[in-house]
Amino acid sequence: MTQPEFRVLGPVEVRRDSRTLPIGDKALAVSAGLLVSANELVSVDTITEWVWGGRLPAHPRAALHNVLSRLRGLYGPDVIETRRGGYRLVTDADHLDLLRFRELTAAAHDAVGRDSDPDAADLLGRALALWRPPPLANVNSAVLSRDAAGRLTEQYMNAQETHAQVCLRLRRHPVVIEHLSEQVAAHPYRESLAGLLMLAQVRGGRRADALTTYETVRGALRDGLGIDPGTPLQQLYLRILRGHRTPDSESRNGTAARNFRDDRDGIPRRRPNSDGDPRELSA
Repeated sequence: MTQPEFRVLGPVEVRRDSRTLPIGDKALAVSAGLLVSANELVSVDTITEWVWGGRLPAHPRAALHNVLSRLRGLYGPDVIETRRGGYRLVTDADHLDLLRFRELTAAAHDAVGRDSDPDAADLLGRALALWRPPPLANVNSAVLSRDAAGRLTEQYMNAQETHAQVCLRLRRHPVVIEHLSEQVAAHPYRESLAGLLMLAQVRGGRRADALTTYETVRGALRDGLGIDPGTPLQQLYLRILRGHRTPDSESRNGTAARNFRDDRDGIPRRRPNSDGDPRELSA
């Protein structure tokens, strides 16, 4: 039996031989949680919380055993291992999109450290192409939707921002505009995204669009949180408004071992909780 291909960077899907395997709601929740924790031991208590929350069946361990037995019948006997205290789903980057995404972003990290922005842009572009957000979209689990999906989304947004920074240094402004326009609309409180989009717009000859982006984000922050944008985004807006030169993201600081997510480009940082925390941006 060939190993299934797993996808969690969107609706959870399990495929074998180009065929999508049918999975019930409870089995899908178990699969999603084990896949997000691929190759790690997960306790029985954690898995039962994913599936039933605070409304456990009369015999939760027996019910979980039945779900896992069905999954082993679908995936093969060696994919889900029983370990002392819990279970582990064994797979690799060739069969799970999340592991492939992490493999590509790690390689991009190395490329940035080598001053190889073209390689980093290519790797991050391939990593982002794996996504079909939102992650775990079809999983009926409040716990996974709140915790695991949130962590995955943050990884996705971080990769989007890093990809944009790299593309700005490569002067690929249309690529940044294409990737971030929709993201800024979906995440108006994430000011770092707006700053990156504004930089791409003004450097791409679309100054009016950059100013509009700021006004849209400011309106969303005022209406949703009752606050104005943080100081870094305001300063970027004023530079664009007055026709001053924006921070030069193509410049180098003379060291190859620079931070993967550094602040050298004058790009506004995201808020600590980017989808609702009203605190100031980090410096």
